[in-house]
Amino acid sequence: MNTAINELLDEAAEVGRVRTDCPDCRSNNTFSAMYLPASMVVIYNCFDASCEIKGSKRIGLQKHQLKTGLFTTSPDTPAVIRQEVLNEKFDAVVWSDKAIDYLRKVQCFDLYSQGHIDVRYDAKQERVVFLVKELNGNRIVNAVGRTMKPDGKPKWYKYAKTSADFVLGLGKTAVIVEDIPSACVVSKLAGIVGISMCGTVLSETLYRYLIQKSYNKILICLDKDAALKSMQICDILKTKVNDVGVLFPEVDLKNMDAEQLEDFIYQHG
Repeated sequence: MNTAINELLDEAAEVGRVRTDCPDCRSNNTFSAMYLPASMVVIYNCFDASCEIKGSKRIGLQKHQLKTGLFTTSPDTPAVIRQEVLNEKFDAVVWSDKAIDYLRKVQCFDLYSQGHIDVRYDAKQERVVFLVKELNGNRIVNAVGRTMKPDGKPKWYKYAKTSADFVLGLGKTAVIVEDIPSACVVSKLAGIVGISMCGTVLSETLYRYLIQKSYNKILICLDKDAALKSMQICDILKTKVNDVGVLFPEVDLKNMDAEQLEDFIYQHG
């Protein structure tokens, strides 16, 4: 990569986007570079059909910006992942074809590309990593990775020992599921909030959150093998929430097409 292109990529990292003449083919106003802050990557290309300049560059951090450890805590705040260390630990999803293919398979790539979810890649463990925000804020408090290895164990891995309750969407009906991709998929439906427990245990934090949010309806939709857990969670929530129901899917929500999902949630719920 020539020096002129590198300088333009550094500029894009600072200002967000650069559009100018191509340093390689010299075509007028055909070179574009855009910074993706969530992934700390600058993507670039020349729109001239005869020019082959395109690619991406990870924007690293200066050593003085890095601190040891993944979390910072204080007596008044929960554990929070420091953004700069998080960016150093995980790669951008765009560096892994396997990660991109997985996001497409579970119908989450559109949410990622539109900036609704922050997803990274752990090259060392070969995991697609979903970043989890605190329930009533924007700070990152956990990261949950799904293995890309066929026989990788565990299938899902929490990088912090705190709960990893994930919430996405707007509406007055909450659908509680096990994994994050399923929560993402149901959040696309109008009036639906997708909530992942990252497992089958209702945390005290999520319990308080559900009560405070005053949803009109809460639907519990765990995997087929967790029917008993679904009923137990339903009984717990019914003590504080008027309308709570349980759905028993035959097919994983993230594997349903849009029409199947809509029919299942709206008709059965």
